[in-house]
Amino acid sequence: MLAAYRSMIYPLCLLTGGLLTIVAALLHPDLTGDGADQLSTIARSDAWRAIHWAFLFGFVLSLTGLAGLVGRQAGRAGEAAARGGVVVGAFAYGAWMVVVTFMLGAGWTLAHSYVAAGAGMTSTHAVFVYDMVRPFALAAQRIAGFALGISTYMLGWGALRSRLDRPWVGWAGMASGIVAIALAVFFGEATKADQAAFVPPVLWQFVTAVALLAERSRPV
Repeated sequence: MLAAYRSMIYPLCLLTGGLLTIVAALLHPDLTGDGADQLSTIARSDAWRAIHWAFLFGFVLSLTGLAGLVGRQAGRAGEAAARGGVVVGAFAYGAWMVVVTFMLGAGWTLAHSYVAAGAGMTSTHAVFVYDMVRPFALAAQRIAGFALGISTYMLGWGALRSRLDRPWVGWAGMASGIVAIALAVFFGEATKADQAAFVPPVLWQFVTAVALLAERSRPV
C-alpha cells in the first residue's frame, strides 16, 4: 500500500501544479495600456498576491511532478531525453518565476505607491520604475516560454521512446513543445501570443497527470 501511495505522489504533484497554474492564469487581470494603467489595474485587484502565489507554488509542484516522469523512465530508451527535459524545465520555471515574483513583489508595491500618492512626483517615480524594470521581466518570460517548449518536446520524445504510456502522450508532448517554441520565437515578449506559449505545455502536463493517475487507479 505504501509503495502504491508513493507512486501517486508525482502525478498528484503534476496535477496540482498544473491546476494551480491554470486557475491563476484564468483569474489574472488583463494588463493593458501604459504603465500607469497597469499599476491601477494591479492596485484594484484584491486577489493579485494570491494569484501570483498560486503560480509560484504551482511551478514547484509541476517541476516535482516532472522529476517523477524521469524516474519512471530510468533504464529505458527515453531516459536521456526525459532527463534533459527536466533540466531545461527547471531553467524554464526559474525564468518564469522572474516575471511572477517581480509582479508579486515590486509590481504590487509600486501599484499601491502609485495609487496612494495621487498626482505628484511619487506616483511619477512609481510609474518610471515599473516601466524601466518590467521589460527585463518580460524578457525572462519569453525565454521561459521557449525553454518550456523545448522541455515539453524532450519529455514527450522520452515518453514516446520509453513506451511506458500510450503513444498519444508522447506525440502530444512533442506537438505542444513545438507550438510553444514557435510562439516564443515569432512573437514579442509584450504580446498575448508570447504569453500563450505557456498554454500547450501546462495543458499537456495536466492531461498527462490525469492519464497517469487513471492508469494507477486501475486494478491489476
